[in-house]
Amino acid sequence: MTRDFDWTIAPVSSEAFFRDSFEKKHLVIRRDDPGYYAGLLSLADIDWALTTLGLSVPEVNVTRADAEITAADFAYGNGFVDPVAATRLFADGATIILSNLQERLPKLADFCRALEKVFSARVQTNIYLTPAHSQGFKAHYDGHDVLVLQIEGTKEWRIYDTPVALPLADQGFDPHDVPIGDETDRFVLGPGDMVYVPRGLTHDAVSTDQTSLHITTGLMTRSWADLMVEVVRMLAHDDVAFREALPPGFTDEGYDSRAAQARFDALQKKLAAADLGPVLDAFRDDFIDTRLPRVHGQMQELVKMAGLSPASRLVARPNLIYRLMDVPGKDGAEDMVAVSCQGAVLSLPAYAKGPLAHALSGQVFTLADLPGDLDEEGRAVLIRRLLREGLVMFSD
Repeated sequence: MTRDFDWTIAPVSSEAFFRDSFEKKHLVIRRDDPGYYAGLLSLADIDWALTTLGLSVPEVNVTRADAEITAADFAYGNGFVDPVAATRLFADGATIILSNLQERLPKLADFCRALEKVFSARVQTNIYLTPAHSQGFKAHYDGHDVLVLQIEGTKEWRIYDTPVALPLADQGFDPHDVPIGDETDRFVLGPGDMVYVPRGLTHDAVSTDQTSLHITTGLMTRSWADLMVEVVRMLAHDDVAFREALPPGFTDEGYDSRAAQARFDALQKKLAAADLGPVLDAFRDDFIDTRLPRVHGQMQELVKMAGLSPASRLVARPNLIYRLMDVPGKDGAEDMVAVSCQGAVLSLPAYAKGPLAHALSGQVFTLADLPGDLDEEGRAVLIRRLLREGLVMFSD
């Protein structure tokens, strides 16, 4: 089974999601299929992670809406979690939260990588285990969009207003300053159901008469504001006018800002003339370079490599996020092709571009399927290199 974005939101299509819901309104999907998300996570996984992995704060947090719980209540002085104390608090009505469990569970890691490929953004998970008739947080909004997948039990959700549409990181929810508004929707999620909640939409959730386990999948997207800030930073590196000090005395009472306004207008014109290409490339490179390898079973692949033959069936690792680049040779050196993927750059002779692109395309192939002029031994050398780098694997 392919646990990707289309699977996550089925039967809604991705086209409909981005057209009608993304950054606009919440979306509830009910399936009457309790086992739909069962292969992604289970209560047994949480029990195993909490009691055997030696997790620490803030990987684990314990909270409840009607009482203050501090790390000292469930963790040792060195930060490591006391699983007995944490589960005791859970028995008394507290919610256990496991953050970034995708760094510990391969199936969650693969799921997040599949979503990252769709959103071109970092994806993280927070796992919420809530006892019956309990609430972890009061009404609030998040600073990032979330996909909530109900795994076990049931939880009642309440939706309120959007006091800040698509808030920035420094526009976090403050219960003292932000009114939650009137309730606009109420629904219960059962196992196999999901809800998409855009950032800024105020909400809360209470477990019903069953223990609830759900995954909150955070979409850490970049905004146009982020991009514009980076444009200014890049311009400032190349143009001294952006780096000059503000006028001395601009804080004085009665300061005449007309000259400063003219200077500001001139800088705005330079900003308006800036090219999108370099900053978009920088964002893309940063995203690709920081996607850590998801190469579960890599040792087994290397063992299998000894049996590589013309009949071996191979395929690219699922949901690879990569960039192919032509690298012209300098001073008589041969042209190269480079693939940036999983935090590394692999350089090969330019004539390997065709078979390289085919090997990374996602379709199952054999050595004979690779296009180009490489002979059989050359194709084997290429595939062995890709196997060692964790970019391709054997297709059983």
